[in-house]
Amino acid sequence: MGTNYTNTLAGMLLLNDARMADIYPNQVLDDAPVIAKATAIPASAGGTLHKYVRRSHTAGAGFRELNTGITNVAERFDDIDCTCKIMDASFTRDVMLADAYRKGRDAYIQKETLAALKAGMYAIENALFSRSVTTAFKGFAQFSELETTSGAQVLSAGGAGGKSVYLIRWGEDATAIVAGNDGKMDFKWDAENPTVVRVTDSGATNVYSAYLVTLAGYFGLQIGSSHDVVRISNLDGTSDDLLTDDLLSTALSMFPASRPPNMIAMNRTALKELQQSRTATNPTGAPAPFPQEAFGVPITVTDALSTGETTVDSTTSPTTTSASV
Repeated sequence: MGTNYTNTLAGMLLLNDARMADIYPNQVLDDAPVIAKATAIPASAGGTLHKYVRRSHTAGAGFRELNTGITNVAERFDDIDCTCKIMDASFTRDVMLADAYRKGRDAYIQKETLAALKAGMYAIENALFSRSVTTAFKGFAQFSELETTSGAQVLSAGGAGGKSVYLIRWGEDATAIVAGNDGKMDFKWDAENPTVVRVTDSGATNVYSAYLVTLAGYFGLQIGSSHDVVRISNLDGTSDDLLTDDLLSTALSMFPASRPPNMIAMNRTALKELQQSRTATNPTGAPAPFPQEAFGVPITVTDALSTGETTVDSTTSPTTTSASV
């Protein structure tokens, strides 16, 4: 599938305010490279409610002799109901600071709004992988929980924690970011009559006047199949537990042939390990370039993946079943 994604969050985000015309969706996703390339879909039931079916067992079929029956298992689906949760990037700024900005108050608010939106999109990306994020995607399966929800989709490199690499299949019927209210962000800023509130300073004792900008939206995560994500875990950086093409090859083999991944997400440390492993096997002895892909699957580098994970208990070999998808 390459990088031709069916829909993107950048294409759905809407602030609906003329004064914010200089904020372009792609700018918002500069610091969230995984989200920038991910498939995004509106909540299927409208508003903030998303409903979808996840196929849990395929239908049975087979050959039989005359007058001899066989057992054909009926296809089974799980009905998934999810309510998108609030991603809140609202902020306050000192009235005196905003009014003193050389390009004017509206320009200052626009600059701060862009920064807040970028932080919000990074929060969504961080929520995909980090268990420390407790508010975003509440009620949705996070990728980091695969070791408990689908252990067969976790491949351990054998180390003691460290970092993980994720192979993901993005698609409208696979993994997707769910945008409530069709991606419309709740943006409240009235330049003619701005909201001024009293806030406390860093010492939480003294107060000052600040402009309030409300900026929030509803988002969630769909994982359409238990085979849409594979996690390589326990890459602790020791000599035997580094990221290699061999590990990626094994992880790729854990996907069904009809539903391959279209993204490999990793941090810069894992990318360096992969580059160095290719350098070590380069017959010319020249350093290998930083990898852009592995076995035809594009690599996306993100800062949302840490290097300080705890040890993940998981399978150390690929496990698949033809009855579960």
